[in-house]
Amino acid sequence: MENNNPELTVLKSYAASTMELMKLLEVEDELVDNLNGYVKTLKMKFNLMERYLIDMSKEHREMKTDYESYLGNPLNSFRLIHRLHTSWRKWYQYAIRIENNALVHIENARLMRKMLPTSSDLEHACRGIHDLMSFYDLKPEELAAGNLAGYSQPETGLTAYDCLALGEFSVQKRKDDLAEAWYNLSLSRFENKFDKYRVHKAWALLLAKNKQLTEAFHHFEKKPEEIVASNEVIHFEEELATKQNCTAVVQKPSRLHCRYNTSTTPFTRIAPLKMEELSLDPYMVVFHDVVYDTEIDGMLNSSNFGLSLTDSGQKSEVRTSKDSYIVDSESLNERVTDMTGFSMEMSDPFSLINYGLGGHYMLHYDFHEYTNTTRPKQGDRIATVLFYLGEVDSGGATIFPKINIAVTPKKGSAVFWYNLHNSGAMNLKSLHSACPVISGSKYVLTKWINELPQMFVTPCMKDSNLHLPQKE
Repeated sequence: MENNNPELTVLKSYAASTMELMKLLEVEDELVDNLNGYVKTLKMKFNLMERYLIDMSKEHREMKTDYESYLGNPLNSFRLIHRLHTSWRKWYQYAIRIENNALVHIENARLMRKMLPTSSDLEHACRGIHDLMSFYDLKPEELAAGNLAGYSQPETGLTAYDCLALGEFSVQKRKDDLAEAWYNLSLSRFENKFDKYRVHKAWALLLAKNKQLTEAFHHFEKKPEEIVASNEVIHFEEELATKQNCTAVVQKPSRLHCRYNTSTTPFTRIAPLKMEELSLDPYMVVFHDVVYDTEIDGMLNSSNFGLSLTDSGQKSEVRTSKDSYIVDSESLNERVTDMTGFSMEMSDPFSLINYGLGGHYMLHYDFHEYTNTTRPKQGDRIATVLFYLGEVDSGGATIFPKINIAVTPKKGSAVFWYNLHNSGAMNLKSLHSACPVISGSKYVLTKWINELPQMFVTPCMKDSNLHLPQKE
């Protein structure tokens, strides 16, 4: 059926035919002429300012040779004041002013954007290159060097940016081996370290997607110090650290020991708690047999779990679990006080969390790091108590990579640690993660303890502990 509506136009596709590509040559001619005109305008302005600057610099050098003699002449003093008051202001205004001719060129460039190839055109062009490679069994290094099925034209070789674009297209088409070949060629052509890192980052993300974390880390290590790490890089580094520490063999420090805690509250004198010390910085202990089967059954049978840390129904990359806030149990709160000596006033309610197959929580801190105005009113989390409500067949350990400690879930036990130094500063060694559950289901009950009600309970500060947090 014929389309007679003149308002309907056929979408252009520059990669579809040579005739369309010829139009692009004309567009490029116009762009070059327009850019040349813009550069010419800027050069005239630059040359004018440079000539004036030469004269100014000459007089300034003369003044510096003998300030006293120069400023002793009232005419020189007058000229200096006038120059700084009037001339420099005039040149500043001239420097920030955009010339009319330059505005014309900028407007022309804006209008010509409609004639430029779109992302769809670039995708079609990339697909065309891939089709050539498939039909004629061409290799990326051949095309990059300008070799087309026996016809060698080095001047048509691909640039570093061309190779990078073809690598990114290969990733979209899930041709990972081809993408790595293009990335490698792009790296060999770039000279600027920032451009090189752009390739390293793309390559690292590809490797991370394929769970080749160690190889990916080598590429992320190429990041120049001047570049701020992106969220992707930070997330990857946390994931790699979690993997390395979850698979590491951890030995508990021999200088610490197990004992009965009889001194935290008066009740512990008649009902001491089994306590195993794990660390002194941050202070960390495991309490054994502190939550009972009847309590565990009651919590698990009455809780409704919801998918944790989600946004608009999307799966979180940070945590895969289900959690539920439960009404605070008076007996459990009293038990936490017996364990820690802390008041439960202002503390968060108990959070019941379930980790299933592969369930994990990436490296994180429990403290909020509130602003100076918020913290005095709301208080931060001075410590955490994590109860284990069941055994896990395999995996699921709670790891603290900065102090090389891993706690294996054991039903009825609880791990307790400080998130803050005695000085109130954030303890960066409290960084922790929940390793993925390999087999079984992991149930934990978390209590975050607020610092404000502990004013008269926390140990006295020592000078050695009065230090600010330092990024490690």
